[in-house]
Amino acid sequence: MEKFVFYDLETTGISPAFDQPLQFAAIVTDLELNEIERVDIRCQLSPHILPSPKALAVTGVRPSQLENNNLPSAFEFAQTIQKFTEQWAPAIWIGYNSIAFDEAMLRQMFYQNLQPNIFATQFHDNTRLDVMKMIFAVHAEAPEVLKWPINDKGKVSFKLDQLAPLNGFHAHNAHDALGDVEATIFIVDKIKTQKPDLYQKMFEARDKEHNLQILKSFKPVDVTLRFGGNAPKTYTGCLCGLPHNNKNMVGFFDLNQSDPMELIHGTEQDIIEAMTKSPQRIRSLRLNQGDTIRPASAENFEWEHICAVIESNEAFQAMVSKCLENKYSDTEDIDLLVEEKIFAGFYSYQDKELLQKFQTSNWTGRLALLGEVQDERIQQLGRRLVAFNARHLLDDKYQNVVQEYLADKWSAGEADVRWATIASVHAQLSELEKEGFDESLLGEMRTFYRNRIKAQGCSVDF
Repeated sequence: MEKFVFYDLETTGISPAFDQPLQFAAIVTDLELNEIERVDIRCQLSPHILPSPKALAVTGVRPSQLENNNLPSAFEFAQTIQKFTEQWAPAIWIGYNSIAFDEAMLRQMFYQNLQPNIFATQFHDNTRLDVMKMIFAVHAEAPEVLKWPINDKGKVSFKLDQLAPLNGFHAHNAHDALGDVEATIFIVDKIKTQKPDLYQKMFEARDKEHNLQILKSFKPVDVTLRFGGNAPKTYTGCLCGLPHNNKNMVGFFDLNQSDPMELIHGTEQDIIEAMTKSPQRIRSLRLNQGDTIRPASAENFEWEHICAVIESNEAFQAMVSKCLENKYSDTEDIDLLVEEKIFAGFYSYQDKELLQKFQTSNWTGRLALLGEVQDERIQQLGRRLVAFNARHLLDDKYQNVVQEYLADKWSAGEADVRWATIASVHAQLSELEKEGFDESLLGEMRTFYRNRIKAQGCSVDF
Protein backbone atom coordinates (compact mmCIF):
# COMPACT_ATOMS: atom_id res chain seq x y z
CA MET A 1 0.00 0.00 0.00
CA GLU A 2 1.38 3.39 -1.01
CA LYS A 3 1.48 5.91 1.78
CA PHE A 4 2.59 9.43 2.62
CA VAL A 5 5.09 10.36 5.30
CA PHE A 6 4.45 14.02 6.07
CA TYR A 7 7.38 15.33 8.08
CA ASP A 8 9.08 18.42 9.43
CA LEU A 9 12.17 19.37 11.43
CA GLU A 10 12.99 22.13 13.86
CA THR A 11 16.68 22.95 13.82
CA THR A 12 19.45 25.01 15.43
CA GLY A 13 19.80 27.17 12.31
CA ILE A 14 19.59 27.17 8.54
CA SER A 15 22.85 25.46 7.49
CA PRO A 16 22.41 21.73 6.77
CA ALA A 17 26.16 21.15 7.10
CA PHE A 18 26.75 23.12 10.29
CA ASP A 19 23.45 23.01 12.18
CA GLN A 20 21.41 20.07 13.43
CA PRO A 21 17.79 18.99 13.85
CA LEU A 22 16.40 19.26 17.38
CA GLN A 23 12.93 17.90 16.64
CA PHE A 24 11.55 15.43 14.09
CA ALA A 25 7.83 14.97 13.65
CA ALA A 26 6.00 12.85 11.09
CA ILE A 27 2.47 11.68 10.35
CA VAL A 28 2.05 8.62 8.16
CA THR A 29 -1.17 8.60 6.12
CA ASP A 30 -2.74 6.61 3.33
CA LEU A 31 -3.23 8.30 -0.04
CA GLU A 32 -6.60 9.63 1.13
CA LEU A 33 -4.77 11.40 3.99
CA ASN A 34 -6.19 9.17 6.72
CA GLU A 35 -3.71 9.03 9.59
CA ILE A 36 -1.93 5.73 10.26
CA GLU A 37 0.76 6.74 12.75
CA ARG A 38 2.50 9.79 14.15
CA VAL A 39 5.86 10.37 15.81
CA ASP A 40 7.33 13.39 17.58
CA ILE A 41 10.85 13.12 18.98
CA ARG A 42 13.54 15.52 20.17
CA CYS A 43 17.24 15.18 20.85
CA GLN A 44 20.08 16.78 22.76
CA LEU A 45 22.22 19.55 21.35
CA SER A 46 25.47 18.21 19.89
CA PRO A 47 28.60 19.37 21.76
CA HIS A 48 30.14 21.17 18.77
CA ILE A 49 27.16 23.35 17.86
CA LEU A 50 26.19 26.82 19.02
CA PRO A 51 22.51 27.17 18.14
CA SER A 52 21.37 30.36 16.47
CA PRO A 53 19.56 32.59 19.02
CA LYS A 54 17.11 33.63 16.32
CA ALA A 55 16.34 29.99 15.55
CA LEU A 56 15.58 29.40 19.24
CA ALA A 57 13.42 32.51 19.29
CA VAL A 58 11.39 31.34 16.27
CA THR A 59 10.88 27.77 17.51
CA GLY A 60 10.37 28.70 21.16
CA VAL A 61 12.94 26.14 22.31
CA ARG A 62 14.19 27.03 25.78
CA PRO A 63 17.81 26.51 26.80
CA SER A 64 16.71 23.99 29.43
CA GLN A 65 15.38 21.76 26.63
CA LEU A 66 18.77 21.83 24.92
CA GLU A 67 20.46 20.59 28.08
CA ASN A 68 17.95 17.83 28.88
CA ASN A 69 20.05 14.70 29.38
CA ASN A 70 16.93 12.53 29.29
CA LEU A 71 16.66 13.17 25.56
CA PRO A 72 18.48 10.92 23.10
CA SER A 73 21.84 12.05 21.76
CA ALA A 74 22.04 13.28 18.17
CA PHE A 75 23.55 9.89 17.24
CA GLU A 76 20.65 7.96 18.83
CA PHE A 77 18.19 10.41 17.25
CA ALA A 78 19.68 9.72 13.80
CA GLN A 79 19.46 5.97 14.36
CA THR A 80 15.79 6.23 15.35
CA ILE A 81 14.87 8.24 12.26
CA GLN A 82 16.85 5.91 9.98
CA LYS A 83 14.88 2.96 11.38
CA PHE A 84 11.65 4.92 10.87
CA THR A 85 12.44 5.39 7.17
CA GLU A 86 13.06 1.66 6.83
CA GLN A 87 9.89 0.76 8.72
CA TRP A 88 7.59 2.72 6.39
CA ALA A 89 9.33 2.15 3.05
CA PRO A 90 8.21 2.43 0.36
CA ALA A 91 6.56 5.78 0.99
CA ILE A 92 6.15 9.27 -0.45
CA TRP A 93 8.15 11.64 1.75
CA ILE A 94 6.46 15.02 1.71
CA GLY A 95 6.79 18.29 3.58
CA TYR A 96 6.69 22.05 3.23
CA ASN A 97 9.90 23.26 1.56
CA SER A 98 11.19 19.84 2.55
CA ILE A 99 13.39 19.05 -0.44
CA ALA A 100 15.39 22.27 -0.19
CA PHE A 101 15.65 22.32 3.62
CA ASP A 102 14.39 19.42 5.73
CA GLU A 103 15.76 16.69 3.51
CA ALA A 104 19.15 18.38 3.26
CA MET A 105 19.18 18.55 7.07
CA LEU A 106 18.21 14.87 7.38
CA ARG A 107 20.87 13.82 4.88
CA GLN A 108 23.59 15.70 6.76
CA MET A 109 22.39 14.29 10.08
CA PHE A 110 22.63 10.74 8.71
CA TYR A 111 26.04 11.49 7.18
CA GLN A 112 27.59 13.10 10.25
CA ASN A 113 26.21 10.40 12.55
CA LEU A 114 27.51 7.57 10.34
CA GLN A 115 24.20 6.07 9.31
CA PRO A 116 24.58 3.48 6.52
CA ASN A 117 22.09 5.14 4.17
CA ILE A 118 22.25 8.92 3.97
CA PHE A 119 19.74 8.90 1.08
CA ALA A 120 17.12 7.02 3.08
CA THR A 121 14.17 9.10 1.83
CA GLN A 122 15.11 8.36 -1.79
CA PHE A 123 16.08 4.67 -1.64
CA HIS A 124 13.94 1.58 -0.86
CA ASP A 125 11.47 2.73 -3.57
CA ASN A 126 10.71 5.94 -1.66
CA THR A 127 9.70 9.03 -3.64
CA ARG A 128 9.40 12.69 -2.70
CA LEU A 129 7.07 15.65 -3.01
CA ASP A 130 7.35 19.23 -1.80
CA VAL A 131 4.11 20.99 -0.86
CA MET A 132 5.62 24.45 -1.28
CA LYS A 133 6.28 23.66 -4.95
CA MET A 134 2.71 22.39 -5.25
CA ILE A 135 1.51 25.67 -3.74
CA PHE A 136 3.47 27.59 -6.38
CA ALA A 137 1.65 25.67 -9.12
CA VAL A 138 -1.72 26.29 -7.48
CA HIS A 139 -0.99 30.02 -7.25
CA ALA A 140 -0.05 30.14 -10.93
CA GLU A 141 -2.72 27.82 -12.33
CA ALA A 142 -5.67 27.80 -9.90
CA PRO A 143 -5.36 30.73 -7.47
CA GLU A 144 -9.03 30.45 -6.50
CA VAL A 145 -8.29 27.27 -4.54
CA LEU A 146 -6.63 29.13 -1.65
CA LYS A 147 -6.68 32.50 0.05
CA TRP A 148 -3.30 34.21 -0.22
CA PRO A 149 -1.74 36.19 2.64
CA ILE A 150 -0.07 39.49 1.74
CA ASN A 151 3.18 40.52 3.44
CA ASP A 152 4.27 44.02 4.44
CA LYS A 153 5.80 44.52 0.98
CA GLY A 154 2.45 43.96 -0.69
CA LYS A 155 3.45 40.58 -2.10
CA VAL A 156 1.91 37.16 -1.58
CA SER A 157 3.48 35.29 1.33
CA PHE A 158 3.98 31.56 0.93
CA LYS A 159 4.89 31.01 4.58
CA LEU A 160 3.01 28.08 6.07
CA ASP A 161 2.31 29.85 9.36
CA GLN A 162 0.36 32.51 7.43
CA LEU A 163 -1.14 30.40 4.67
CA ALA A 164 -2.68 27.69 6.88
CA PRO A 165 -4.61 29.93 9.32
CA LEU A 166 -5.92 32.17 6.53
CA ASN A 167 -7.36 29.07 4.84
CA GLY A 168 -9.10 27.75 7.94
CA PHE A 169 -6.52 25.80 9.93
CA HIS A 170 -6.78 27.51 13.30
CA ALA A 171 -5.07 24.86 15.44
CA HIS A 172 -1.65 25.62 13.94
CA ASN A 173 1.16 25.48 16.48
CA ALA A 174 3.57 27.29 14.18
CA HIS A 175 7.27 26.41 14.26
CA ASP A 176 6.62 23.24 16.17
CA ALA A 177 7.46 20.34 13.89
CA LEU A 178 4.26 18.41 14.56
CA GLY A 179 2.12 21.53 14.22
CA ASP A 180 3.69 22.27 10.85
CA VAL A 181 3.04 18.70 9.70
CA GLU A 182 -0.65 18.97 10.61
CA ALA A 183 -0.91 22.31 8.79
CA THR A 184 0.76 20.83 5.70
CA ILE A 185 -1.72 17.94 5.56
CA PHE A 186 -4.58 20.44 5.85
CA ILE A 187 -3.31 22.45 2.86
CA VAL A 188 -2.76 19.32 0.74
CA ASP A 189 -6.30 18.17 1.50
CA LYS A 190 -7.73 21.48 0.27
CA ILE A 191 -5.82 21.21 -3.01
CA LYS A 192 -6.76 17.55 -3.45
CA THR A 193 -10.44 18.26 -2.81
CA GLN A 194 -10.85 21.47 -4.79
CA LYS A 195 -8.54 20.87 -7.76
CA PRO A 196 -8.22 17.08 -8.13
CA ASP A 197 -6.94 17.14 -11.73
CA LEU A 198 -4.04 19.46 -10.94
CA TYR A 199 -3.37 17.58 -7.71
CA GLN A 200 -3.11 14.29 -9.61
CA LYS A 201 -0.61 15.75 -12.09
CA MET A 202 1.54 17.08 -9.24
CA PHE A 203 1.25 13.78 -7.39
CA GLU A 204 2.57 11.90 -10.43
CA ALA A 205 5.60 14.24 -10.57
CA ARG A 206 6.99 12.52 -7.45
CA ASP A 207 8.47 9.83 -9.72
CA LYS A 208 11.55 10.86 -11.72
CA GLU A 209 10.99 8.06 -14.25
CA HIS A 210 7.49 9.40 -14.89
CA ASN A 211 8.93 12.90 -15.38
CA LEU A 212 11.57 11.63 -17.78
CA GLN A 213 8.98 9.69 -19.77
CA ILE A 214 6.84 12.83 -20.19
CA LEU A 215 9.85 14.86 -21.29
CA LYS A 216 11.11 12.17 -23.69
CA SER A 217 7.79 12.32 -25.53
CA PHE A 218 9.04 15.65 -26.94
CA LYS A 219 5.66 17.22 -26.29
CA PRO A 220 5.12 20.60 -24.57
CA VAL A 221 5.54 20.32 -20.80
CA ASP A 222 4.59 22.72 -18.00
CA VAL A 223 6.56 23.34 -14.82
CA THR A 224 5.92 26.06 -12.23
CA LEU A 225 8.99 27.69 -10.71
CA ARG A 226 9.66 30.62 -8.41
CA PHE A 227 12.80 32.72 -8.35
CA GLY A 228 13.63 35.05 -5.47
CA GLY A 229 10.68 37.07 -4.24
CA ASN A 230 8.89 37.01 -7.58
CA ALA A 231 5.51 35.38 -8.06
CA PRO A 232 5.56 31.75 -9.22
CA LYS A 233 5.38 31.35 -12.98
CA THR A 234 4.50 28.41 -15.19
CA TYR A 235 7.02 27.77 -17.96
CA THR A 236 6.13 25.71 -21.01
CA GLY A 237 9.06 23.93 -22.57
CA CYS A 238 10.52 20.83 -24.16
CA LEU A 239 13.35 18.42 -23.45
CA CYS A 240 16.52 19.50 -25.27
CA GLY A 241 19.43 17.73 -23.57
CA LEU A 242 20.49 14.92 -21.23
CA PRO A 243 23.91 15.42 -19.59
CA HIS A 244 25.83 12.17 -19.16
CA ASN A 245 27.30 13.20 -15.80
CA ASN A 246 23.93 13.67 -14.09
CA LYS A 247 21.03 11.31 -14.75
CA ASN A 248 18.70 13.46 -12.64
CA MET A 249 19.08 16.57 -14.82
CA VAL A 250 17.64 17.59 -18.18
CA GLY A 251 17.84 20.62 -20.43
CA PHE A 252 14.50 22.45 -20.76
CA PHE A 253 13.90 24.63 -23.83
CA ASP A 254 11.51 27.57 -23.25
CA LEU A 255 8.87 27.38 -25.98
CA ASN A 256 7.74 30.97 -25.44
CA GLN A 257 11.06 32.56 -26.39
CA SER A 258 11.49 34.74 -29.44
CA ASP A 259 13.38 33.25 -32.40
CA PRO A 260 13.52 29.65 -31.12
CA MET A 261 14.74 28.33 -34.48
CA GLU A 262 17.72 30.67 -34.41
CA LEU A 263 18.85 29.11 -31.13
CA ILE A 264 18.19 25.54 -32.30
CA HIS A 265 20.47 26.15 -35.29
CA GLY A 266 22.93 28.28 -33.33
CA THR A 267 26.44 27.76 -32.02
CA GLU A 268 27.72 26.35 -28.75
CA GLN A 269 28.28 29.92 -27.54
CA ASP A 270 24.63 30.72 -28.31
CA ILE A 271 23.58 27.79 -26.12
CA ILE A 272 25.88 28.85 -23.27
CA GLU A 273 24.38 32.35 -23.37
CA ALA A 274 20.86 30.89 -23.46
CA MET A 275 21.68 29.04 -20.23
CA THR A 276 23.39 31.88 -18.41
CA LYS A 277 21.81 35.16 -19.51
CA SER A 278 18.44 36.42 -18.30
CA PRO A 279 15.84 35.52 -19.30
CA GLN A 280 17.05 31.94 -19.55
CA ARG A 281 15.95 30.33 -22.78
CA ILE A 282 17.39 26.96 -21.78
CA ARG A 283 17.31 26.02 -18.12
CA SER A 284 18.20 22.88 -16.22
CA LEU A 285 15.48 20.87 -14.48
CA ARG A 286 16.02 18.20 -11.84
CA LEU A 287 13.87 15.14 -12.30
CA ASN A 288 13.98 14.12 -8.64
CA GLN A 289 13.43 17.44 -6.87
CA GLY A 290 9.65 17.39 -6.69
CA ASP A 291 9.21 20.06 -9.37
CA THR A 292 5.67 20.09 -10.75
CA ILE A 293 6.54 18.68 -14.18
CA ARG A 294 3.34 17.89 -16.10
CA PRO A 295 1.92 17.81 -19.64
CA ALA A 296 1.16 21.29 -20.94
CA SER A 297 -2.37 22.42 -20.15
CA ALA A 298 -2.74 24.40 -23.39
CA GLU A 299 -2.48 23.24 -26.99
CA ASN A 300 -0.37 25.19 -29.45
CA PHE A 301 0.58 24.07 -32.96
CA GLU A 302 3.75 26.20 -32.99
CA TRP A 303 4.94 24.59 -29.73
CA GLU A 304 4.34 21.15 -31.21
CA HIS A 305 6.38 22.09 -34.28
CA ILE A 306 9.32 23.40 -32.21
CA CYS A 307 9.31 20.20 -30.13
CA ALA A 308 9.37 18.09 -33.29
CA VAL A 309 12.31 20.09 -34.66
CA ILE A 310 14.26 19.60 -31.42
CA GLU A 311 13.46 15.87 -31.37
CA SER A 312 14.86 15.44 -34.88
CA ASN A 313 17.94 17.61 -34.29
CA GLU A 314 20.28 15.25 -32.46
CA ALA A 315 23.24 17.58 -32.96
CA PHE A 316 21.46 20.34 -31.02
CA GLN A 317 20.55 17.92 -28.22
CA ALA A 318 24.16 16.73 -28.01
CA MET A 319 25.45 20.30 -27.85
CA VAL A 320 23.02 21.22 -25.05
CA SER A 321 23.98 18.06 -23.17
CA LYS A 322 27.67 18.96 -23.45
CA CYS A 323 27.06 22.52 -22.23
CA LEU A 324 25.10 21.21 -19.23
CA GLU A 325 27.92 18.80 -18.41
CA ASN A 326 30.46 21.61 -18.49
CA LYS A 327 28.28 23.99 -16.50
CA TYR A 328 27.76 21.52 -13.67
CA SER A 329 31.06 19.66 -13.76
CA ASP A 330 32.46 18.39 -10.46
CA THR A 331 34.72 20.75 -8.54
CA GLU A 332 37.72 19.87 -6.43
CA ASP A 333 36.94 19.28 -2.75
CA ILE A 334 40.48 19.35 -1.38
CA ASP A 335 39.90 22.41 0.82
CA LEU A 336 36.41 21.49 1.98
CA LEU A 337 35.63 20.69 5.60
CA VAL A 338 34.44 17.16 6.33
CA GLU A 339 30.83 18.35 6.66
CA GLU A 340 31.04 19.67 3.10
CA LYS A 341 32.36 16.40 1.63
CA ILE A 342 29.02 14.62 1.86
CA PHE A 343 28.92 14.13 -1.94
CA ALA A 344 32.62 13.33 -2.37
CA GLY A 345 31.97 9.80 -3.57
CA PHE A 346 30.04 6.78 -2.31
CA TYR A 347 31.34 4.53 0.45
CA SER A 348 32.83 1.19 -0.54
CA TYR A 349 30.87 -1.99 0.11
CA GLN A 350 33.30 -2.93 2.89
CA ASP A 351 32.90 0.44 4.61
CA LYS A 352 29.11 0.19 4.42
CA GLU A 353 29.29 -3.22 6.06
CA LEU A 354 31.38 -1.71 8.86
CA LEU A 355 28.84 1.10 9.28
CA GLN A 356 26.14 -1.54 9.78
CA LYS A 357 28.24 -3.08 12.56
CA PHE A 358 28.86 0.41 13.96
CA GLN A 359 25.13 0.76 14.69
CA THR A 360 24.92 -2.22 17.05
CA SER A 361 28.35 -2.01 18.72
CA ASN A 362 29.16 -0.25 21.98
CA TRP A 363 31.47 2.76 21.89
CA THR A 364 34.56 0.67 22.58
CA GLY A 365 33.66 -1.53 19.62
CA ARG A 366 32.89 1.49 17.46
CA LEU A 367 36.29 2.99 18.15
CA ALA A 368 37.90 -0.30 17.09
CA LEU A 369 35.84 -0.42 13.88
CA LEU A 370 37.15 3.00 12.86
CA GLY A 371 40.58 1.43 12.52
CA GLU A 372 39.24 -0.83 9.76
CA VAL A 373 37.45 1.70 7.55
CA GLN A 374 39.07 3.10 4.42
CA ASP A 375 37.14 6.31 3.87
CA GLU A 376 38.78 9.27 5.62
CA ARG A 377 35.40 10.95 6.11
CA ILE A 378 34.16 8.03 8.20
CA GLN A 379 37.35 8.05 10.24
CA GLN A 380 37.11 11.77 10.96
CA LEU A 381 33.39 11.82 11.72
CA GLY A 382 33.68 8.61 13.73
CA ARG A 383 36.43 9.95 15.98
CA ARG A 384 34.32 13.04 16.54
CA LEU A 385 31.34 10.90 17.55
CA VAL A 386 33.48 8.97 20.02
CA ALA A 387 34.78 12.25 21.45
CA PHE A 388 31.22 13.52 21.90
CA ASN A 389 29.68 10.33 23.27
CA ALA A 390 32.50 8.42 25.01
CA ARG A 391 35.29 10.89 25.59
CA HIS A 392 36.85 8.69 28.28
CA LEU A 393 37.97 6.26 25.55
CA LEU A 394 40.32 8.85 24.06
CA ASP A 395 43.77 9.72 25.37
CA ASP A 396 44.51 13.14 26.85
CA LYS A 397 46.21 14.34 23.68
CA TYR A 398 43.16 13.74 21.51
CA GLN A 399 40.83 15.20 24.14
CA ASN A 400 42.90 18.38 23.97
CA VAL A 401 42.59 18.34 20.18
CA VAL A 402 38.79 18.23 20.52
CA GLN A 403 38.86 21.11 23.01
CA GLU A 404 40.98 23.19 20.64
CA TYR A 405 38.74 22.30 17.69
CA LEU A 406 35.65 23.64 19.47
CA ALA A 407 37.43 26.77 20.69
CA ASP A 408 38.74 27.57 17.20
CA LYS A 409 35.39 26.86 15.57
CA TRP A 410 33.41 29.08 17.91
CA SER A 411 36.01 31.87 17.98
CA ALA A 412 36.23 32.15 14.19
CA GLY A 413 36.18 35.78 13.20
CA GLU A 414 35.52 35.39 9.49
CA ALA A 415 32.23 36.90 8.43
CA ASP A 416 31.60 34.22 5.81
CA VAL A 417 31.64 31.10 8.02
CA ARG A 418 28.38 29.19 7.81
CA TRP A 419 28.08 28.18 11.46
CA ALA A 420 27.20 30.16 14.57
CA THR A 421 30.18 31.73 16.32
CA ILE A 422 30.60 33.69 19.54
CA ALA A 423 30.49 36.89 17.49
CA SER A 424 27.33 35.97 15.58
CA VAL A 425 25.59 34.79 18.76
CA HIS A 426 26.43 38.13 20.41
CA ALA A 427 25.08 40.04 17.42
CA GLN A 428 21.84 38.04 17.27
CA LEU A 429 21.20 38.43 21.01
CA SER A 430 21.64 42.19 20.63
CA GLU A 431 19.21 42.23 17.70
CA LEU A 432 16.61 40.28 19.68
CA GLU A 433 16.96 42.75 22.54
CA LYS A 434 16.40 45.70 20.19
CA GLU A 435 13.34 43.97 18.75
CA GLY A 436 11.79 43.74 22.22
CA PHE A 437 12.14 39.98 22.62
CA ASP A 438 10.96 38.50 25.94
CA GLU A 439 13.47 39.66 28.59
CA SER A 440 13.13 36.54 30.74
CA LEU A 441 13.86 34.16 27.87
CA LEU A 442 16.62 36.43 26.61
CA GLY A 443 18.22 36.23 30.05
CA GLU A 444 18.02 32.43 29.96
CA MET A 445 19.69 32.46 26.54
CA ARG A 446 22.54 34.69 27.69
CA THR A 447 23.22 32.44 30.68
CA PHE A 448 23.12 29.34 28.49
CA TYR A 449 25.57 30.75 25.94
CA ARG A 450 27.95 32.09 28.59
CA ASN A 451 28.16 28.72 30.33
CA ARG A 452 28.50 26.77 27.09
CA ILE A 453 31.22 29.00 25.68
CA LYS A 454 33.21 29.29 28.91
CA ALA A 455 33.19 25.50 29.26
CA GLN A 456 35.41 25.39 26.17
CA GLY A 457 37.85 27.91 27.62
CA CYS A 458 36.66 30.76 25.42
CA SER A 459 36.14 34.30 26.66
CA VAL A 460 32.72 35.88 26.39
CA ASP A 461 31.56 39.44 27.09
CA PHE A 462 27.77 39.24 26.97
